[in-house]
Order: sequence, then C-alpha cells, then structure tokens
Amino acid sequence: MTEPPRLADRGAQAERTLLAWLRTALATATVLVAVGRELVPRHPFAAGIVLACAPVAVAVAVLARRRYRTVRLPTGLGRSDGAALLAVAGTLVAVGAVAVLAHILAR
Repeated sequence: MTEPPRLADRGAQAERTLLAWLRTALATATVLVAVGRELVPRHPFAAGIVLACAPVAVAVAVLARRRYRTVRLPTGLGRSDGAALLAVAGTLVAVGAVAVLAHILAR
C-alpha cells in the first residue's frame, strides 16, 4: 500500500517568517547605528534621522515576535493582530533609509 503524503509542519512557515523578520530588523538596526555614527561629523541632520530609525528597527523585531506568538496558536490563525503595525514600522524604517540616502546624495 502507498503511504498518504505527509502534511507539512504548520508552525514551520510562521517560524521561518519570524526568523527572517528578526534577522532583517536586527541587521538593519546595527547598520543604522554604524552609519549614523559615521555621519555625525559630516551630516548631522542625516545622522539624526538614521539614529532615530534604529529604535524603530528594533521595534520591528519585537512586533514580529509578538505577531509570531499570535499566529502560532490555533486560535490565532487568520487573525491580523499586530500585522498592520508591523507593516507600518517596517515601511517607516525603509522610508527613513531612502530619505537619508536622498539627503546624502543631494549634497
């Protein structure tokens, strides 16, 4: 007899997504702090924006962890708790990075 196909682990996708968000957010925060420190003497305004975005990147990691806890429970599947806030915070970090790049290239 043939064996029925095994179902994929339902928690694996959510965990991989969480790990990707964590890696991206923490790497972004680290890069923002490093770049901000280098910009302080030459471009204080741009450095301020960069350093202001670093805590937002850390907040993205915290929100991703909270979102993971929501969706890993069977009662949380399909709920959108925290998804919009996570998307807004991620977008804010990206927009801040683009604004700083534009400010530096304009000089």
